Parts: sequence; C-alpha cells; structure tokens
Amino acid sequence: MSETQPGDYYVYHNPDAWLMADSGCKVNKHYIPDAVSVEWKGQCIDGFAIGYGQAWWVESDGTTGYFQTCLQPEHPFSKCSMGGGRK
Repeated sequence: MSETQPGDYYVYHNPDAWLMADSGCKVNKHYIPDAVSVEWKGQCIDGFAIGYGQAWWVESDGTTGYFQTCLQPEHPFSKCSMGGGRK
C-alpha cells in the first residue's frame, strides 16, 4: 500500500520539483536548487527522500555540497521534524 496519498501534497505530483538520486529516491529541488546530480542516504518513502538522511550533490559549475538534515518534515511518515529533531 502506498504511504503517499494522491492529492496530499502538490509537489509530489510535480516532476519538475524533484531530482533523482543515485539510490533511486527523488530529492526535492527546494533543498538543492542548483544541483544537477545528487546522492541520498536516508529514509525513502514511495520513492521520495523523506525524513532524516544525508545528501551530497554537484552543481552545473562543479561546486559540490553536503548536508545532513530532515527532508519533507511535514510528511506524516517522516521520522523527524522541522529543524532535524525526532518526532
């Protein structure tokens, strides 16, 4: 059974809002707007990076980035909250 319910969040149905990670999990571009590739190690729900994890990315000019955080904290199945704390 799918945990992400249709119509719950517009962004989940907007393919332009996501970048596919090497793991097969989609990362919201809101968190990495200039990235052209991303690696995500963390919670993946229905193919989306949701919850606590780590992201490494590369931007078009070669700049690289890294963060350890909570993505999509508003999702009901996220195991963290805004600011990275546990629910």
